[in-house]
Amino acid sequence: MLITNLVNLYVKKLNAAGINNSLEEIRLMIQETLKIDLATQLMEKDLIINENQQKLIKKCLDRRLKREPFDRILNKKIFRDFELDINSNTFSPRKETELLIDIIIDMKLNPKYILELGTGSGAISIALMKNFPEAKCIATDINLNSLELAKQNAKKNHVLEQINFICCNWLDIFVNFDFDIILANPPYIKTEVIKKLEPEVRCYDPIISLDGGKNGVDCYKKIILGLDQKLFSKNSKILFEIGYDQAQKVEKLMKEANIMQTSVFKDYSNQPRFVIGTITKSTI
Repeated sequence: MLITNLVNLYVKKLNAAGINNSLEEIRLMIQETLKIDLATQLMEKDLIINENQQKLIKKCLDRRLKREPFDRILNKKIFRDFELDINSNTFSPRKETELLIDIIIDMKLNPKYILELGTGSGAISIALMKNFPEAKCIATDINLNSLELAKQNAKKNHVLEQINFICCNWLDIFVNFDFDIILANPPYIKTEVIKKLEPEVRCYDPIISLDGGKNGVDCYKKIILGLDQKLFSKNSKILFEIGYDQAQKVEKLMKEANIMQTSVFKDYSNQPRFVIGTITKSTI
């Protein structure tokens, strides 16, 4: 089969399944599975895809027709400028979360100790350690399988020596630390909304990484209520990724905990996406 015929066939099928960016996805799938780069695909339109290659690409694209996400079919994800392995145990990191790293870099904090709560694949901690090579990080998760994958990703990206991975639920085990930054991208989707999400999300991301409770803020409450001034350096930052409609709720929770200096940052779609507060020893 000509490569152009294969592409056209699956563009029609993916479009019929309601999948956007079908041409881009097929081109990338061919590149990743058959190792035929995009330039070759575009320039050599008479390129023949042999029977074995057709079977391989068909297997992958048939999974995509069932709305399995592209990155889960490949078992990997590009986050910023590096590659992560992902699996069914972990939330697949989103493009918007990359902005959190930029925000921290722009603050020019030069952090020494960082705590990430709910690390999942390790994306945030790994990105921070790559940008702050003198820093150390503790990355936690309640799921041991997620932590094993995060360790694997840290090793793959040459930052394993900077990160200590710990299995725990939010702040349960922490006393007497001097963290310069505490951050989390916790579950924040309202329970009743999950069933309305696209199949790529509700069927393939772990529910534990999505479900934020009735109002979507259960995890923020647990984290903020668990804060203790023994965890902080003189002027520490706490950063949360949030849902588009949760900025006021999370800011309110933070202010009720005497975290008064709060700011909201927006994402690529100009929606509120991050809330950041400053904590001093005397505020908590």
